[in-house]
Amino acid sequence: MVKIYHILCLLLLGNLFCWKGNATVEDRLVSLGMENVKVVAQADGVCIAYEDNVYRGTYRGLFDVIRTLLNDPDVEGDIRLVVLEDRIPQITVSLGREALVAYRQEEVSLAAVMKGLAISYDTDEVMKILKGAKAVNCSAGKVDLVLYPQVKLQNSWLDKIYGTVLNIAPAVEVGLWKGASFTGQVIFPVWNNLVGEMDYIRAGMLVLRQEIRLPKNIFAALSVGNFNQNRIGVDLDLLYRANSDRWAFGLTGGLTGSSTFYGGKWEVTQWKRVSGTALIRYNEPYYNLQFDLSAHRYIYGDYGVRGDCSRHFGEVTVGLFAMYSGGEANGGFHFAIPLPRKKRSKHKAVRVRLPEYFDWQYEAQSGPWYTSRKLGRSYKTRPDENRSRGYYNPDFIKDNLVGLAERFK
Repeated sequence: MVKIYHILCLLLLGNLFCWKGNATVEDRLVSLGMENVKVVAQADGVCIAYEDNVYRGTYRGLFDVIRTLLNDPDVEGDIRLVVLEDRIPQITVSLGREALVAYRQEEVSLAAVMKGLAISYDTDEVMKILKGAKAVNCSAGKVDLVLYPQVKLQNSWLDKIYGTVLNIAPAVEVGLWKGASFTGQVIFPVWNNLVGEMDYIRAGMLVLRQEIRLPKNIFAALSVGNFNQNRIGVDLDLLYRANSDRWAFGLTGGLTGSSTFYGGKWEVTQWKRVSGTALIRYNEPYYNLQFDLSAHRYIYGDYGVRGDCSRHFGEVTVGLFAMYSGGEANGGFHFAIPLPRKKRSKHKAVRVRLPEYFDWQYEAQSGPWYTSRKLGRSYKTRPDENRSRGYYNPDFIKDNLVGLAERFK
């Protein structure tokens, strides 16, 4: 009986110490501001999932997480990380035991460790291990008040050089259950030289969004609500990413009606207009170039094709595009630039902030006749949709992790 008692005490102490190690890792990640943290210790190492809603971009938070784990004495063996967004797995980052030991013995630099990372879109295996683990610092119910600036310049009139619109469009963004979010936005006019709804306080995006990740790197998102471009309806987006991180293929379909605000009255029509997109994407790793070729049925029934070439300079993305729709050619450039700050508050119940990026697109052909035909019109389903946000390309992330490590002192 005494032996059994001793054995039970040893087992209890062993479980207690194991739990303490896991809790230490979780606590350190939470102290960085990470949310939805899961940790599972195994004989050969540790598996971790986390979501970063504090650091701007897709790699700054990951850099601090890796650096924290490298210096955490409770972490031994192989490290496998899954980066989440809205609790949906995005990428896996793997670091071997040998690199961990070599770094702690000061045999290799931090930059060398970053160069040796294995980064992939394939998260299925690690998420199976983490299934059932309790998440710490859950993001559900947390609220962000995001102050979106809106700038529109359009040369479509003969009596003025440019039509100009300046708005501030605050949005309440709330995380719900896994993969679900709600965005409620109101547009406040600041200044414009146009007439119509631009003079009124009006609804912006009012969207309920559900994202899921299917096996084999297939991502799906269903959005219902009030979008931009005066559209209201439902939109389904599918995207497949190859493990090689070079290719991606996407399909998008929408059923929408008109949503306008004139004379202080909000008017909507039945959802009758069908639109859709088929996308092929190639990522060139050396220069971090992204090539998109897409075929479209646009909002107002015209069919067309579009080609984009974008380059990612860290957190800045600039690109050129050419398109053909309704018998007319058009083209121009677009960009997305980061807004302050690099790191946001991590403990406030309601975080008031600017969006991570400001994006804008210029079209070469925008005269009165072209604009009146409403060619090449498409909508967005979220106010922060741009080419920098959520760019999880593994080569891009590794390059920037190495760059941060080389500058780190």
